[in-house]
Amino acid sequence: MCDTMSIHRKNENGISEVMSTILLVAVTVILAAIIGAFVFGLIGNIHGGKVVASTITRVNDSYVSTTFAGGQNAGSVTEINWTVGGTPATIYINGTSNTNGIQDQPSSGGILSIGSNAFISASNPGKDRVIGVVVFTDGSKQIIIDKTL
Repeated sequence: MCDTMSIHRKNENGISEVMSTILLVAVTVILAAIIGAFVFGLIGNIHGGKVVASTITRVNDSYVSTTFAGGQNAGSVTEINWTVGGTPATIYINGTSNTNGIQDQPSSGGILSIGSNAFISASNPGKDRVIGVVVFTDGSKQIIIDKTL
């Protein structure tokens, strides 16, 4: 009868021990560099934006209306700086004109109330770019509206 021979082959499809060692060292060095950058302050603190909102609609050919809608960080908003076309807007709060573009009701430096409304002079319908920048009690600022009306 026939004798069958077994042929055993060595599997050589994996990566070599030298390559795997080099890869492990490279990954370790990269991780150490990232961790070191955070520990020694080379990478700044990562923080997210604050959550506040305002709505804006066009009232007529001359004005837009804004309403401070609040948000998670509404309790720390002191004012909103409004610009139209890159310049401080003329705004009207309760019929009083304010030409420096600051909505800061109450004007005594308190917290801006949710629902505070202002009318902004914007007489170029469809081309007026209105930007609202919120100022927080800690001095930080954040854009809450950037809209062309």
